[in-house]
Amino acid sequence: MKSKKLKAAIVLMISAGIADVQSQNGKGVYVATNHTTANTVVGFIQDGNGALNMIGEFPTEGKGTGNVEIFDWGYDHTHPLKDGIDPLISAYGLTNTNDGKFVIVVNAGDASISTMKVMADKSLTSVDKAAAGDIHPLSVASHGNLVYVASSGNVPTPPFSGNLKGFKIDANGKLTAISNSVRDLNARPSCVAFTEDGKFLVVNELVSGLVKIYAVNADGSLSDAPVSQANSPHDSKNGRWLPIPVGFDIVKKGNKHIILVSEARFLDNKGMLREEANKVAQSPKYSWQTGSTSSYVVDTKGQIELVSGDVKTGNSMEGGQIANCWVEISKDGKTLWAANALSSSISSYLIADNGELKLTDETLYKDTSEELFFSDLVVSEDGKYLYQLIGNQGAVMVFEVLAGNKLKELGVYSSTQLPKVGTYGIITL
Repeated sequence: MKSKKLKAAIVLMISAGIADVQSQNGKGVYVATNHTTANTVVGFIQDGNGALNMIGEFPTEGKGTGNVEIFDWGYDHTHPLKDGIDPLISAYGLTNTNDGKFVIVVNAGDASISTMKVMADKSLTSVDKAAAGDIHPLSVASHGNLVYVASSGNVPTPPFSGNLKGFKIDANGKLTAISNSVRDLNARPSCVAFTEDGKFLVVNELVSGLVKIYAVNADGSLSDAPVSQANSPHDSKNGRWLPIPVGFDIVKKGNKHIILVSEARFLDNKGMLREEANKVAQSPKYSWQTGSTSSYVVDTKGQIELVSGDVKTGNSMEGGQIANCWVEISKDGKTLWAANALSSSISSYLIADNGELKLTDETLYKDTSEELFFSDLVVSEDGKYLYQLIGNQGAVMVFEVLAGNKLKELGVYSSTQLPKVGTYGIITL
């Protein structure tokens, strides 16, 4: 679909009041604004036709970082790391508790996380706020009564100072820090998530390319060090660039967990951007290699093993979709959708029972303008819809999930409360 057609399809929900179509049975969809003065979460509710209608903007009581990447690099629309479109360079900046009663959000601007109660009408009410383990928290995970937040610290180049910090959340949404729960990563994390059984916490790192597995102790603390870790695959001999893991998703098959990690390839083997003008619509001065996804299996003891490495989002190093930064698994566990941020596309993979990955469609969906920044994405609990955040439009694209996990676009929805640049995180309840 051409960009003009897309822009014409954007529905602007001006009113912040409760939409007439709202009902307790409708799906709620939530996105964080990242406002610097007062971070907020904008909520939508989905009607029977799949359309999103804004229900309100809800304060987190924290602060965001605005339209700049963390580390306060400033704003430069020509630079893929300084253009503000992907402010946290992470996944899961917004999550929810397993029971759906609370939303948890990071506030990267004031080093905090907030809990927000989900009301019967799908609106949100701020409940509590707590200090993260370092400045610039960027990803948060929840399982049962446990919450862990990953923070990057304030060092823009190695050696980094990121860490993990744990909390317990009670029935009212109040957060209590777990004693001795801080684990120093000495790295810049990308995102964090629990395995389905809550026995392990997984964290990946942006620059080191490591995927780390921590065991969760009975008191909610973590093992002092990772029980295992793996390097993102890097075939430099055959010309592959550095793997930059941003997002991942986890599915359980049998007694093992399969971790599927997105890999953007935008830094060469010297850690430099390639200056090549007018190759990428959203990156005017630089060009990128084809992105990829890798799969790992984690056994019952937390040992991680690579299964499929560097499975490209195309057939060659330069000819596929670029900047695969976010991934989402279908509800049947058979398909992985990969959002290629700078190609305005979604690729699909088949996930075998042993964790092997096979690219099935390089462009299951694609906006041919390549001007839309596809960031976080999430599938509805019933598996019927996929929601794609568009980071440079302040909008959410809604897909109906068809047979075989094919996608049918239903529309693009926004509001005046969502900034055009700077949003992050998306969840549905």
